[in-house]
Amino acid sequence: MVEYSIELAEKYKLSGSNFIDWKVRMKSILTFKNLYALATGTENIKMAAERDKLEPERRDLAFEIICINCDVKIAAQFSSEANNDPTILWSNIDKYYQPKTIQNQTTYLKRIFSTFLQKNKLEEALNKLLENTRQLCSLIDDKTVKPSVLLDSVVAMWVIRNLPDEYKTIGELWLKKCEIEKSTP
Repeated sequence: MVEYSIELAEKYKLSGSNFIDWKVRMKSILTFKNLYALATGTENIKMAAERDKLEPERRDLAFEIICINCDVKIAAQFSSEANNDPTILWSNIDKYYQPKTIQNQTTYLKRIFSTFLQKNKLEEALNKLLENTRQLCSLIDDKTVKPSVLLDSVVAMWVIRNLPDEYKTIGELWLKKCEIEKSTP
């Protein structure tokens, strides 16, 4: 049986420099506990009122989960401003750290498109590419843009075009197959 924890290991707690990874992990934890919509303020007001009647402690639980997964100083700073409201806490943390992530989009794009693919290190390079793409997708606000399909296509095309020579024909055949499938009704 798998055991789930609501507290991250010390190295994964919000420290200021790991906001993106922290946010992804927190989304998973809060979603698992059915508290993500509450924390982000996207929960239907009528449903929220009903759930608050059934589970009066859920606001406190969401607040505590967010706090225990932050560095002590960060938790102290933001929790005092939030007045035990997980939505305000999440929003304040997001507003404080999100602007810094916008400039990181360029960094991740550069990392993606400067990845050099070599035959002897192909798997390592593709893993780096996957990680950088995942980070870039998490930086883009998924409420307004659905980045993954476009970004996946761009990265896939870039990979195919930059494969080592011995893989070129396979990449070109795959690309032609994709074009044929798209044009077929």
